[in-house]
Amino acid sequence: MQQTLLIFSAVLVLSHAFSMSTPSRPYAVNVKCTVKPSRRQDFLSLIKGNQRKSLDLEPAALQYTVGEDIETSNCFYIHEQFIGTEGFDAHREMDHAADWATFKNSDPFSEGGEPIIDFYYCDHEIEKVPVRAAFGLHVELCIKPEMMSEFLEVIKNNQKGCVDDEPLCLQYIYGESTAEENKFVFHEEYKGGDGGKEGFEAHTIAPHFGVWEEFAGKDPFTKPPVVNFFRTIE
Repeated sequence: MQQTLLIFSAVLVLSHAFSMSTPSRPYAVNVKCTVKPSRRQDFLSLIKGNQRKSLDLEPAALQYTVGEDIETSNCFYIHEQFIGTEGFDAHREMDHAADWATFKNSDPFSEGGEPIIDFYYCDHEIEKVPVRAAFGLHVELCIKPEMMSEFLEVIKNNQKGCVDDEPLCLQYIYGESTAEENKFVFHEEYKGGDGGKEGFEAHTIAPHFGVWEEFAGKDPFTKPPVVNFFRTIE
């Protein structure tokens, strides 16, 4: 009982602190990792617990999505959003964040499957996103500096088209990696038939996607794009 009261008090304090601040943008984290088959259940138990605790106990936690690659078993994608870097820093101080650190140090990952992590700021409005069924994309694009202005114009138009004109698009967010200049990281989610794949397929025939394909045909990348598909785990 005392522990519950302490947690509740901490949540109230954090809620007040974040309500008094004015962070400008959501701060996002994309993670990709592949766990050993023998550690699958350990991973799922831990990560689903972290998801629930983050969303329930952290006032600055906006989203915590977990998905598995549609083709490669035990390859997982995690997308988290917080209210500013302050929210992420608060997340790192929680006990369940320490549980993740302990798990990482227990040799759970397949060879070459160690976590790849990207941090980035987003331009969309701050909002809470529920755990939900979806077909998702985890994308990395590295853009030539001379193509940057056109890229930003095209991608903003693509985002606007998804939000305004695609009823099956749940989410389309992106931002520039804080660690690598001109590297942009995306997280997309779609709903509909076939586990949400219907929504993605509708996206690929939308007019704004055609504009993106035209841009992509101009050789704007410094390295090949990385596009991964997953379905969320509820």
